[in-house]
Amino acid sequence: MADNFLQKIAAMQKDLDLQLKNYPFPQQPEYLYEPLRYVLSGNGKRLRPVLLTLTGRAYGVDEDDLSYAALAVELLHNFTLVHDDIMDDDLLRHGQPTVQSKWDNATAILAGDGLFVESQRAIGRVRNNTQGVGTVFNNGALAVCVGQAYDKEYEENQTITLNDYLEMIEKKTGALLSLCMEIPALLANQDEGVCSQLRKFGYDIGKGFQIQDDILEIFSGVEAMGKSLGSDVIANKQTALTLMARKLVPQDWNKFCNGQGSQTIDEKLAGLRTFFEDTGVYEETTAMADKYFKDAVNALAVVPNPGREDLLAYTNFIKNREY
Repeated sequence: MADNFLQKIAAMQKDLDLQLKNYPFPQQPEYLYEPLRYVLSGNGKRLRPVLLTLTGRAYGVDEDDLSYAALAVELLHNFTLVHDDIMDDDLLRHGQPTVQSKWDNATAILAGDGLFVESQRAIGRVRNNTQGVGTVFNNGALAVCVGQAYDKEYEENQTITLNDYLEMIEKKTGALLSLCMEIPALLANQDEGVCSQLRKFGYDIGKGFQIQDDILEIFSGVEAMGKSLGSDVIANKQTALTLMARKLVPQDWNKFCNGQGSQTIDEKLAGLRTFFEDTGVYEETTAMADKYFKDAVNALAVVPNPGREDLLAYTNFIKNREY
């Protein structure tokens, strides 16, 4: 079952990669279209369009509509990443230099804008329930921006709580996964009760995913993750690990932060790993992520089989990822 599922999502990823790498951008002006081609050639995991496609197939959605919606979601996701990398001054994304590090900030801003417009063009090609789908798509896009705004506001704010963080990641990460569930439901003309449960799945798996991402940024490696590591903590951003440390061992955490001095990034990461493991912060944060994955699974009761089995396998795939 596991091997069959991995083969299934690998085929979806391959199909989408082919669409992205052959996207029919004009040749001119190169200033705009060369960076766009560059972004879409990166080794993204395509987890969001895979989720949307699995959900749509569970409900028997038209394959053309699914294809347009999946493409739109991946374009939107890449728009958020390009602009996020500018704001965080990250140097690596999808295994290659970020747009602003390869070119400059102005080029990256325009590239992100172009990706957003292309996502609108793609979602506009959906034929069934076009207006409803477009509304959900844009509401989700705005929610991601709201979540990113909170993320920036919370930097270096030592009064932020775990609840504040969870509300922030529900928007920044959960909203995009939520629309990946709701759009197929709308395409299949499902009622609000089903849509509500599918939205909940997206929000819960989004929280689990982001908490896990915070953990992996400290405990994984650059080669595995394909992006810069440690930048959030080093920039004094609020993450699941740092907020859990402040909650569980506030005095030890303050002492650790004050004693870092002028260490290199690798030294800081090594110190963080040791601290989080020795104080139980790593264990508690992992348990919190697991709770949200469990809640997400419970919301899948509304999905008919055999599609539900694929979504359960997807959840386990995300939960057990190491990158």
